[in-house]
Amino acid sequence: MAVRIGSEEKGDCLVEVEPGRDGVTVETKNKDLLEGGIRAVVREAVAALGVDASVRIVETGALDYVIAARVEAAARAAAPDRALPIVPSVDRAASQRDRPRRSRLYAPGNRPRLLAGIEVHGADCILLDLEDAVPLSEKEAARILVKHLLATIRFPGEVWVRINPIDAGGCGDVEEIVLGRPHGICLPKAESVADVRALSELLSRIELDRGVDEGTTWIMPILETAAGVLHAEEIAGADPRVVALAFGAEDYTRDVGARRRWDALLYARSRIVAAAASAGIQASDTVFADLDDVSGLAEECARARDLGFDGKGAINPRQLPAIHRAFSPTKDELDYARRVVAAAEGAEANGAGAVALDGRMVDRPVLERALRTINYAGRLAGRGEER
Repeated sequence: MAVRIGSEEKGDCLVEVEPGRDGVTVETKNKDLLEGGIRAVVREAVAALGVDASVRIVETGALDYVIAARVEAAARAAAPDRALPIVPSVDRAASQRDRPRRSRLYAPGNRPRLLAGIEVHGADCILLDLEDAVPLSEKEAARILVKHLLATIRFPGEVWVRINPIDAGGCGDVEEIVLGRPHGICLPKAESVADVRALSELLSRIELDRGVDEGTTWIMPILETAAGVLHAEEIAGADPRVVALAFGAEDYTRDVGARRRWDALLYARSRIVAAAASAGIQASDTVFADLDDVSGLAEECARARDLGFDGKGAINPRQLPAIHRAFSPTKDELDYARRVVAAAEGAEANGAGAVALDGRMVDRPVLERALRTINYAGRLAGRGEER
């Protein structure tokens, strides 16, 4: 039986695969220029899948990895007992556990047009979404598309994937997308230590099967239910793979019946920040949903930073500059931190037991905070200005 996958949306392609036959039919507006290349990509994908099948493709500006992903998804749906998953060769190094993650930019894993160029916007962390952004009917095709995207694009920063909950398709997501070697997995609706450990054990098995260093795929639990927030401390320390906790306000407000206002969410935010700090990991605030409210975004970012968050989610690249400004040291903060360190070093050189700056005593916590500010600013600048 023939199976169709994809769409005729710009940047995508519609692929129809019928097993047991042979041949490739290509429909494209630039037939003379593109047909030969499209045909080659299709034949290579079919050969890797190990099936005999005819393929009809309607191409509307799709990149090669999109074509390969759509062919794979259609062939595996048409011949589930015969088609083999395509296993790409990916050379992506693991990221540092404590690298700056001021922003996590969500992108729907089923929309090639919106995925195109997602890596150029400067997000610290790109988050390819297989959960809320993807309709149920497109889940399997989306995970295959994300795998091919991961295997093809060189991301300048971190790239993560938000899977579905482990008991609702998440296992299949992980089995597929780890072949593309993401830096980490976002676990939605995390509510317990068991949720995190189940994901970690699955990652360990796949890493060992694929020859990947065990423990190098990070986990970011997203706390978006009452149970998740109440168990934040246990979740933060559940596994060495956990490097950050994220807050999901939309689902949380629905779960507890709260309105999405700062005061109503202050308890959840504070608990997440405290849990992350106690485990020595980062805390990332929820997304800001109103794209047109620039001042509202800036205000919420400032409040989140004051509360102790290290970063914030973004639903559009337009939000990144405001987020990065809020979660980066200002020039004045950096200048003050350097003056604190200089004053402490001067006092030590002179044998003074007490340190004063601008008429205020500089105690150990103030000095440590200043050193963290300098180190963090240096890492953001890529200069490694650490002391």
